[in-house]
Amino acid sequence: MENRNGGPPATAAKTPSAEDSARRAADAAGDATDRMKDAAGGAINDVKIAAMQGVEDARSKAGDMGHTTASRFREFAGQVESDMPWLSGAFTKSADGLDGLTNSLTRGDISQSMNGLSDFARRQPAIFLGASVALGFALARVGKTAIEDAAPAMQSKTDAAPKSPADAGTPYPATTGG
Repeated sequence: MENRNGGPPATAAKTPSAEDSARRAADAAGDATDRMKDAAGGAINDVKIAAMQGVEDARSKAGDMGHTTASRFREFAGQVESDMPWLSGAFTKSADGLDGLTNSLTRGDISQSMNGLSDFARRQPAIFLGASVALGFALARVGKTAIEDAAPAMQSKTDAAPKSPADAGTPYPATTGG
């Protein structure tokens, strides 16, 4: 298949070799893989940032609640100090322990927070148990409220399906014709 001039065929010089095609395909695949890795890395980074922001928000709210509870313990301790000094002392120590735990939590040291919680539970087991039960009831109430709030929304979605009067008393649609 020589051309008229006696040289190699004209198409041989213009067609890329199989090695060149394979190299280009591998380069394109590598580029696509790199772009996918970059996109996945960016998405993972976004999720990490959102999760950390959620943790920071929860930590801040828990810190505020802890300090509020500790101040209420101190108020109660002041109210019962003249009648029951031992109870006043217990609530004052509990408030101090709760403040310490809350401070550890808001500073972000989780292991120190867990150690503080364990120490508080050892020093004030009755108050820790009572607070745990109260927290359990509060969480159960929040869960119950969330379920009750979601139930009407779910019910309204199922009620929104159109029903004909003929189908109202039967489990299956009425047949027409046939």
